[in-house]
This record gives sequence, structure tokens and C-alpha cells, in this order.
Amino acid sequence: MYKKNLAFLLFLILLPIFTFSQLSYNRELVNRPNIFVISNIAYKLPFRGDNYKFYGSLRFHISGHAFVNNKVYNTFMESQHLSHYNMPGIQMRLLKSSGKKEGRLYPQKSSVCGNYIVFMAPLKRNEKPVKFYYRTGLFRCFYRFDKDGKAKRQSQLCVDFENLAQYLINLDDAAHFFGLNVNKVTIKREFIKGLYHTSLGTELENRNFRFVKYLSRKMNRKYEELFLVGFGLDRKKTDK
Repeated sequence: MYKKNLAFLLFLILLPIFTFSQLSYNRELVNRPNIFVISNIAYKLPFRGDNYKFYGSLRFHISGHAFVNNKVYNTFMESQHLSHYNMPGIQMRLLKSSGKKEGRLYPQKSSVCGNYIVFMAPLKRNEKPVKFYYRTGLFRCFYRFDKDGKAKRQSQLCVDFENLAQYLINLDDAAHFFGLNVNKVTIKREFIKGLYHTSLGTELENRNFRFVKYLSRKMNRKYEELFLVGFGLDRKKTDK
């Protein structure tokens, strides 16, 4: 009886955290008269949507690694609308963003920076989107990929460079609506060539994305299954 009462008490304590933390921050697009006005308001990214989901309930609800600048929030929401039409059937997974309720685009401490989102890389098996990978994402670190994005010992499983390239373009297109652009992409060094070899390679070159090419061995291994997208002000618009 004591264990049952204790379990019920813990349930009552945790219930508001899992419920109200999502309801309090799941906001729609913010309409502002001047897109160049930079606000430090932090928005919590939605836990799930039609074609995306935040991976890890504890990371989202407890540790709160889900906050971004309001413009980055709008950018993400708009990019998912674009992806609904040019990436049908693809479910994106968010891993984390800022760990504190900060929305500054250029803070001194990166731990409170609201200008980046880390995603899980889309995978495919036999040319079909992989979904089980996300449900068992806890074991993603056991996969090893070669320089061509193919999983070792499982040649049918590979990184979906085509949809990854399309998603980066969607994020950049959406960012321009709110006076931002994609100014940094971190992914495994060897995968950059794979992105440029897709049908959208020329478009990626025209965008002048800054891919981080100098990573330690540990970080390079980490970004086999993940990719980080950083946002900044669109200087072309601010210079006008």
C-alpha cells in the first residue's frame, strides 16, 4: 500500500509539469510589424506536430532544452508548413535547442543562445523513410556510418541526403520571411560532399551555407546521426 501511495503522489507532482509546460509555450506564429526588430523573448518549441516531434519527453518537459528566439520559433513553424508539401511522408525529429528560457540571438554564453536547433538526421532503408529509428532513438549512438552515409553492417540503411538538403533549404526559405537566414550547419564532415551531390547540390552552393568543417573526432562522430542549424540576421535585408 505504501508503494502505491508513493507512486500516486509522484504522479500528482509530475502531472502539471508534463501538462502545463507544453500548453504554456505552444504558440502560433508571431506577427510583428517590423521584421528587423529583434526580441529576446524565448519561445518553447512545440512537442509535436503533423510532420515533426520532439525526441525525448524528459529533455523537453524536465530539463527544458527546447527554447529559441521568437524569430527562430516562427522560422521552424513555417519550415514545417513548407516541408508538408515538398517533403511528404517525412517526419523530422528535434533533439534539443537552448537549455534555458533565453531567446537572445547573439548572447555571450552559447548555453543560453536561442539561435540554434539540433535535429536527428533523416534516414532511409531501401529508398523508404525509416521510422523505427526514431522510436528506438536511444540506440542511435550504436550505429556507425561510413563517409557515404551508409550504416556499417547494414548497407540498406543510410542517411537521406536528398531530404536533408531539402529541409535545409526549407529552413532557409522560412528564415527569410522573418529577417533571418541559415548561417551555420554542423554535420559530419564527410557528409557535406553527399549533400552537394544531391539534385539540390547547386541550390545549396548558391545559398552559401557555412558548413563547419573543423570538428574534433568526437564531435565528428556525434554528428553522424544529428545536424545542428544555427540562424542569424539576414544581412542582405538589413543592409537595404
